[in-house]
Amino acid sequence: MISNAFLLVLGIFLTILFFFIVVYIKDIKYGLIFWLFSAVFITPEVFAISLPGVPDVYLERIIFVLLFFILFVKVAIGQEETLPWTSVELFWMILLSVLLVSMMRTGFFAAFQYEEHPSRVFLAGFFFPFAFYFFGKTIFYSEERLKTLLWASFFFYLYFVITAYMEHFELRQFIIPRYISDPLKGIHFGRARGPFLNAAVNGWVMVTLFALVVFLRSQVESPIARIMVNFGLLLSPLAVFYTYTRAAWLAYLLASLMFIFLSKRLLFNRLFIFVPIILLVILGVVNWERLQSKERATGGVMQTEEVEDRIKLFKITTAVFKENPIFGIGFGRFRRAAILYGPEVAPGASLGTPSQHNIFFSIVSEVGLLGLISFSLILISAFRRGFPLFRHLGEEGLINRDLIITFWVIMITYLVSASFIQTQYFLLANVLSFLWVGIIMGLYQRIIIGEQPIVA
Repeated sequence: MISNAFLLVLGIFLTILFFFIVVYIKDIKYGLIFWLFSAVFITPEVFAISLPGVPDVYLERIIFVLLFFILFVKVAIGQEETLPWTSVELFWMILLSVLLVSMMRTGFFAAFQYEEHPSRVFLAGFFFPFAFYFFGKTIFYSEERLKTLLWASFFFYLYFVITAYMEHFELRQFIIPRYISDPLKGIHFGRARGPFLNAAVNGWVMVTLFALVVFLRSQVESPIARIMVNFGLLLSPLAVFYTYTRAAWLAYLLASLMFIFLSKRLLFNRLFIFVPIILLVILGVVNWERLQSKERATGGVMQTEEVEDRIKLFKITTAVFKENPIFGIGFGRFRRAAILYGPEVAPGASLGTPSQHNIFFSIVSEVGLLGLISFSLILISAFRRGFPLFRHLGEEGLINRDLIITFWVIMITYLVSASFIQTQYFLLANVLSFLWVGIIMGLYQRIIIGEQPIVA
């Protein structure tokens, strides 16, 4: 058993290393990459210190505090500049305030077993995404910084894709972190579930990174690098397929189709983009008998119990909303509502679930219309900002129309995932999505409104 003292020393060492990377290289973008590394490889399953009376200490939280402290210092001494706030930040503030007031009213911690701590969900699903939205908006304004982020995304993408293959072929001795191979941890064992221990979230992240790598491919000039990126992209269909998750398959299909029909630069590469779709069709034909089964671990997708259960959970959501339309039943308290309302409005529903597997239903039932409207306006406003950027930008350089299309693909991937899983529980996946919301918002203010110049 690893002692807390050893973990503390390890955390201090990695923290010093983080400071060295950021201060020595003098570019805060590497601090973000280090945080992403910690969120992927040094998760709470690997490094966590529990102390009485205070929140658990995770490496990603230590790095987060240091990262934003450094950002604050750089802004204070004039090395970085923040942009004026817009209506999107106002909607964020309203949403965060609604969630905080709701927790003040109904509690910050779980009331009984199987219920998630509302404070933990608040951090992973809303506070950290907003913080990295602000970080992306402030920091990633130059082509050089964006290219570094894209290459980092490529190497993270390779990790997730290769790990999916190793999980499928049971090469567990090579899988890092080792807990991924532990059948007693998480859910979806036997499927490509990655460090999240959840195949649906793993698929969401893989499709998001797939979109970024497709865009990176259009920027690569070196033949060796181009071969490497192309090879990585060709690995994606099977990797996503091995999640055996319908939401991931749908998101991947929509991402491929959007690139095919929206990107002029990729017109001559349509055959290349069609390859993943063709491979998925071939996989479907070859594995048709397995796909018709109800056993998801072996590839079956005809499991109807989950669909029926979610319909029942939707009925409970409707009942909760009718009685609490403005403020909801309390943030993170849906399971309590399921126990109260379930026997009457949805007999036979799985009352052990803490969520409806849909973030919009979750928000409207737990914090009412105030929360749902502000959250929806964040997404709508961000998506809408892409249109003037798309019209203004050309096809040359890195900050071009294809970057906006890639952002739209990331947003669609998020919306598909948010409609089928409880996205607010998963920190890294949320950060990846809203980091790019912030990047596009920053480009919008700099290019369309002209509040700061763009740096090549």
